[in-house]
Amino acid sequence: MVPLLALSLGLLLISNLLLQTRWCRGWLEGKLERRSRFDWTVASLSWTPWTGIQLRDITVRPRGRDRHLASRVLCRADIDTGIYWSSLLRGKVVLREVCFRRAELAIPLELLALLPEEETVPQKGPRIARRVPESEGPERVPGGKTDGKNEARPRVTAPANKEVIIPRPFRVIIERCKVELYSSTDQGKSGLVLRGLRADLPLQGENSSGWIRCDGIGFGGHDIGGSWRGQVEWRSPVLAMPPTEFLWEGLPIRVEGSLQMVGSPRFLVTMEVPDGPVRMRRLPMVPWSQASLEAESVRMEGNLGGTLTSLGSWRGSLVIKASGLALTGAGKEKQVGFEEGRLKAGMRNGSFQVLDARLHSEELSFLGNGVLVPDGRLRGVIRVVADQDNASVITRFANGAMWTGGWTRTWLSPLETPDRYYRDLELKGTVNGAVMNAGRHGENLEVSKAWKQMVSFVRNEERETGQVVAPVLENQPLTP
Repeated sequence: MVPLLALSLGLLLISNLLLQTRWCRGWLEGKLERRSRFDWTVASLSWTPWTGIQLRDITVRPRGRDRHLASRVLCRADIDTGIYWSSLLRGKVVLREVCFRRAELAIPLELLALLPEEETVPQKGPRIARRVPESEGPERVPGGKTDGKNEARPRVTAPANKEVIIPRPFRVIIERCKVELYSSTDQGKSGLVLRGLRADLPLQGENSSGWIRCDGIGFGGHDIGGSWRGQVEWRSPVLAMPPTEFLWEGLPIRVEGSLQMVGSPRFLVTMEVPDGPVRMRRLPMVPWSQASLEAESVRMEGNLGGTLTSLGSWRGSLVIKASGLALTGAGKEKQVGFEEGRLKAGMRNGSFQVLDARLHSEELSFLGNGVLVPDGRLRGVIRVVADQDNASVITRFANGAMWTGGWTRTWLSPLETPDRYYRDLELKGTVNGAVMNAGRHGENLEVSKAWKQMVSFVRNEERETGQVVAPVLENQPLTP
């Protein structure tokens, strides 16, 4: 017994020493590179009978002509791979689970946009025997005669149903993963960020359950959502998220989704907010303001679907309708109200387009549209329409935030409609590098800089007056 144990430990030690050699790691990197369009580097490779194969300090980068599209490493992670040892003894490598530890994914939109479109691959059907069954004789027609055309026609019996073989269970486990979508034209700054992503996902075998969790969501450097958790169900060949409800800053959202794991990985996500009154405890883009938003009625419907690995195939729509909106400050006093709000947006060919966005009231209105293309560039326009009192307040804000470069009598221009003033703000650039023509004479200002100046001015106003100054906050959800 002791010699056998010593021999097993010796073989384990020697095999791990071999796996750590440059030749073994290079062989594995070559296998991974041939199965993908990326360059792989594996710093450490080892195994044990209990934990399976362990890959440490993995880095993944684009290769060839795609290399210039990524300003950062695509992936850094430690991976533990569990296999079925009984299958390995028969010469087959069958995965039991893959666990990603300390994973960081940074995916450039430019590279995602170049992923190939879905290809139609002929599916191989079951093999059908070529032997023709013997004929049971010619068919007879009325009158007792045979029909010569039918003499050679055989009677074919349907093939017996084959036994369905269910593959062995396979799971993907994610521990504290960070996922970022960014544009290389923004010097690698984050666009959309999922923080603290964790999951236990069954992707093969008999029916099973799992879960997915995220600690928070950010966009353009701002927090837009808190933590959430959802259950998932594996019903071969589909991984589905049953209808799940959660609160987003007081807004009740119902989400449902599915991912097909056979052939091209196609997905579909739907979400809705049922028609009813809503109160958001704080505005996601301006948590420092302590402002809340109330609405007598809000209705939202949205969907997104396509091939997961092909951004150009994604199709989606989003419609939001609201009425009786009121923005309330920290002291619970009403600051500004709108009779109605509306947003209509869609996604086609990898581009997200805001077709119509508006907040409307008799005293103050905001109207806009825009587009965000796959490489992170955006373009849009926001029209501000205000009566004389609100125009004076907005001008004071523009002066106080130093958008005008000094004092100006009015930041808006008169409309043909009596006692109405307007300003068209044009946005262009990228998610993290947008500019807008907010200067006194239409000079372009960096949105991030203008934002910081506005925040500083509003905070100073709060300290001086003890009240939250809110009218300009309506611009902020439309600002990257």
